[in-house]
Amino acid sequence: MNKIKVRATLFSIALVVLLITIFILTIIQDKKHVLDEKTSAHRALLRNSFDLAMLDTQKGLSELACQIAGNREIVDAFAARDREKLYQLTLPYFNEAKHRGEVDMSGFIGADGAHFLRMQEPKKYGDNILNKRPVLAYAINNRKIVSTLDVTIYDVSVITIVPIFKNKTFIGIIQTVAKINRVQKRLDAHSGIKSAIAFDTKKLKILLPKSNNITYQGYSIVSSNDPLFDHLPKTFTFNKSSRYSVDSRDYVIASRPLTNYKNDVIAMMTCAFDVTEDVTEYKTEIRNLLIISLLSLAVVAAILHYGFRILIRRIERDTQITKELNLKLEHQLHTDHLTSLPNRNALIRDIRTNRFYALMLLNIDNFKEINDFYGHAIGDETLLALAQSVLEAIADFPMQLYKMPSDEYAIALREPMSTFELEAARLKIVNHLQSQYYDLQGASIYVTLTMGMDIARSRKSNVIDLLANADMALKSAKKRRLSYQLYDETMQIRQEYQNNILWSKKLKEAIEQKQFCLYYQPIFDALSREIVEYEALIRMIDNNGEIVSPGYFLPAARQSRLYPHLTRFVIDEVFKMIETTPQTYSMNLSVDDIFDTKEFIIQKLGESSYPERIIFELLESEGIENYPEVSTFISDVKKFGCRIAIDDFGTGYSNFAHIIKLDVDLLKIDGSLIRNIDTDSNAQTILTAITEFSKHLGLKTVAEFVHSEAVYHKCKELGIDYLQGYYLGEPKPL
Repeated sequence: MNKIKVRATLFSIALVVLLITIFILTIIQDKKHVLDEKTSAHRALLRNSFDLAMLDTQKGLSELACQIAGNREIVDAFAARDREKLYQLTLPYFNEAKHRGEVDMSGFIGADGAHFLRMQEPKKYGDNILNKRPVLAYAINNRKIVSTLDVTIYDVSVITIVPIFKNKTFIGIIQTVAKINRVQKRLDAHSGIKSAIAFDTKKLKILLPKSNNITYQGYSIVSSNDPLFDHLPKTFTFNKSSRYSVDSRDYVIASRPLTNYKNDVIAMMTCAFDVTEDVTEYKTEIRNLLIISLLSLAVVAAILHYGFRILIRRIERDTQITKELNLKLEHQLHTDHLTSLPNRNALIRDIRTNRFYALMLLNIDNFKEINDFYGHAIGDETLLALAQSVLEAIADFPMQLYKMPSDEYAIALREPMSTFELEAARLKIVNHLQSQYYDLQGASIYVTLTMGMDIARSRKSNVIDLLANADMALKSAKKRRLSYQLYDETMQIRQEYQNNILWSKKLKEAIEQKQFCLYYQPIFDALSREIVEYEALIRMIDNNGEIVSPGYFLPAARQSRLYPHLTRFVIDEVFKMIETTPQTYSMNLSVDDIFDTKEFIIQKLGESSYPERIIFELLESEGIENYPEVSTFISDVKKFGCRIAIDDFGTGYSNFAHIIKLDVDLLKIDGSLIRNIDTDSNAQTILTAITEFSKHLGLKTVAEFVHSEAVYHKCKELGIDYLQGYYLGEPKPL
């Protein structure tokens, strides 16, 4: 019996020891986790505070630099090399910004790299330190705005450099500078954390050889807000966060790398979080736990009871937290965060669990324009105001409003209505909404809507089809420019979807199996009727060997992001023809093609023996007015002798202003103007204006869609230089 008691006692003690050990380890882990969370919160605060401080500093510098670079008199004085006038004109801007605490230094540097004027030391000029400050050379060579950390001859600073142009001629840069201690002051104001900025010592010594900053591991402390950083422990390292004891206090010291304009690490943002109280509390709690554990060994039953009670409470607490989280997630999943209305997920849930008799989808016609013109804040207010208007409009009807993604709303009918009653309700809702103006922050917003609706035809009908059919009706109304469309089964939208899927699949297979070829349509001189060039046109070869025109597969290519593959194929084939035939070839490029394939084109031009026999036809579409990118491409390819044509001129975004800005050689007049040129007097008037405009600028004109002899002669009569069309020559393989 005694053996049994001993064994039972030992087993009980062992069980208690095990439970206590597990309990202690759990508490230790919890406390360590709390300590880590506090440290992480401090780090996040530092990161956000530093980013905000840098943004505040860079904003002030950028505003000053842009004000100066945008002043015509200042630019003229800089261009004229009139230092005294430049100083007098710039000084008010500089003093005002300095008074606001936004700038310490500013200066003009010429395109040759020499300092022309320092605002803080106007008598010191003429020196060239591009070799010591590569960022200046980078800004001059690339002629771009640069904001970064750097070392000036005065101190480590935040700098902003803005290029200055006069009549498109680059004349130099304006540099605005704020010393690093301004960032430190802003950082102190935002966070109050002990922090320091350490700069790369080698880079610092290049311009400030006499600096006597405290150095750690190749970095020099250039700004700090606490003496702590004057005597960091010898074991301190920037590479990882660690806990250190300094002057009987405990700190977690962490660093964040700071990069320059080339993304090179040049400095470290270091912060120290005082965790002495946390560490003391942690040690005290552990000691108390050990004492409690030793005492608990004397009363096995009480400790077992206490341990189980704690365990049960924890389980209950975790269960309650889980329930609360589930409720919160359920609310977030089924509620629109902006309007607090039930969202699309809620609609799908309700369609499956409740019977709806009809579903209306409302879409704002001009929402993109509202966002683009007034900004997203006004756009959000418009969505809120419209939601309130819809709720007012349906208040008298058994209807439920849902907020769908983007700028769409759904109205579900919960109770049956006759066709007449439903139509009357719909008209009342539409009339109420379209009579509304929303006065938002002084802007008067008028919203137009398109509606698509489907009516449940029977109790057995597929409830999910109600949403899909209403969506198809809405898309049909949009496509046909109607304000309202009721779904009926004769609509071909579903067939269009299936057709789009089919062509996307065919296109992908054709790309994988390289089932493409080029046809070439000749372009003739209007007077001599000799061929002057060939336009390259892509064709698909289907599995039966038949040729498929691009009208079938190009829309699918654009929507499925396979279009760049086709563009590269055309470019490859045309450059092969250049090397093996004596003709000149043209190929079509959109603005997206320029962005996607510019480097590829430049590479091909560099490898080609006859790049001057290439003509790039830029498609006139949205984006061609994006002059810097398009102009850069034109300039780059013209260095190889290539020519530039504007395709489909006379439609879309056509206007003479941007043609003047773009350095083009040919205008290809759209076929819609040429088609009836022999009988349409208005088209003749437009064509006369285009030809006179082109001759005045020294541009050649090309008429597309020359499909008959009468059109051919009329184009010659109106002075068009080159002609293209089925009357003269169809696209064929060469």
